[in-house]
Amino acid sequence: MVTALDLPKELVDDIQHRAEQEGRGIDETAAELIRAGLAASSGTTLRVTAEMLAERRKIAEKFMTGEWGTEFQGFEEGRAADRKSARDRDQTWRR
Repeated sequence: MVTALDLPKELVDDIQHRAEQEGRGIDETAAELIRAGLAASSGTTLRVTAEMLAERRKIAEKFMTGEWGTEFQGFEEGRAADRKSARDRDQTWRR
């Protein structure tokens, strides 16, 4: 099926570059990238089992009791950086 899209030149250049690196056509490469983007944005559903919850509870208890001691210095800064990185990737993808 033929479809015309108005894409930014930089995006088309990136797709062409990837196609050249992989030795494939631009149409095949673009289709793969679109499929990957759709799969990533649709999310996957994780079925949580009782065993998974029990294992998570055991791990949490080890942290709470101090059995698995850890230093949380910088934890919040790391989480903030991760959230910013995710927002930046999201904005880049939506351009």
